[in-house]
Amino acid sequence: MPPLIDDAADADLKQHITSTSDYGARKNHPTAYDANPSFKGPLRLEQRESPDLHRNRIHHYYLNDEKLVTSLDVTDLPTLGPSTPTGTILKSIVDHLAREDAPVDAKEVAESVEFYLRCGKRLIGAARRVLQNNNAEAGDDGQQQSTITIQDLCSGHGLTGLIFLACNPPGRLSEISVRTVLVDQFEPKSHAILRDCISEICPWVSEDTVSFESTPLEDYALQIVNGDAGSDTQHATIVISTHACGSLTDKVLQYAMDIEAASLAVMPCCYTGTDSGVPYGVRRMLGVSASADVRRSFYLQEHDYHHDFAAIPRAITPMNRIIVAERR
Repeated sequence: MPPLIDDAADADLKQHITSTSDYGARKNHPTAYDANPSFKGPLRLEQRESPDLHRNRIHHYYLNDEKLVTSLDVTDLPTLGPSTPTGTILKSIVDHLAREDAPVDAKEVAESVEFYLRCGKRLIGAARRVLQNNNAEAGDDGQQQSTITIQDLCSGHGLTGLIFLACNPPGRLSEISVRTVLVDQFEPKSHAILRDCISEICPWVSEDTVSFESTPLEDYALQIVNGDAGSDTQHATIVISTHACGSLTDKVLQYAMDIEAASLAVMPCCYTGTDSGVPYGVRRMLGVSASADVRRSFYLQEHDYHHDFAAIPRAITPMNRIIVAERR
């Protein structure tokens, strides 16, 4: 039998034959996974030798970009509301952080924005379905005020949780209000500055809708689980966490299972030791990080969560894989 591709055949054709599967990465197809996707948000970092080279304040990043620097001269603040497109809200936030020389790196801003754009709509949708199902089971007409709480664990300054809140203004989700709880061992001084800065253009982001819990994750989890927070049928919780070091990501997942969170998204980092329990051959073939996340995906499935992977651009961080899950 002659070879499928002769040696003289087009080399370009050869490089596309990588497996015998009929399934390829199709754009916007649910089975497609891109380990290094393009940027979706307004801040698009260049690929450099190290993402740490983007660790300069957002204001200075704008000053060094001939296209972005013109945004620093804008004096009129935009009017944002329930009908404002998400892209406009995010662009307005990023520009305002730069104008006000907010204490945050360009890398951190891009990370929070891209994280939201990869999973925010999906997480909110899952929480809304939980509330709708609760109303149907209780025989309610759905007109009663409900609440979705974004719990950003190991949050640092909390920018990611603030962006989740900013992109869901009052009225956008009908009778559902959104609030954010940030949890970390210590509240950094930069948190209040970032919150107040975003509040200037998104007034629904305020001390009334944002709280910071300065406590270790284990203590916070014990307090919430013992408080039986999941018994309120008019309330749904979304758990998020970006770069919780090592086993902290597993503690975040365990906590989300304990409170029966409506949905969750975590972007792990510092994988050393997190592949414990994965068969040797799997670890050798996939490596530590992928093996650990595969183990985590089975953990979520065992707890009746629908699970998927997403990613943000590697120009932001090489630890760019997101684990997304929704309660079935």
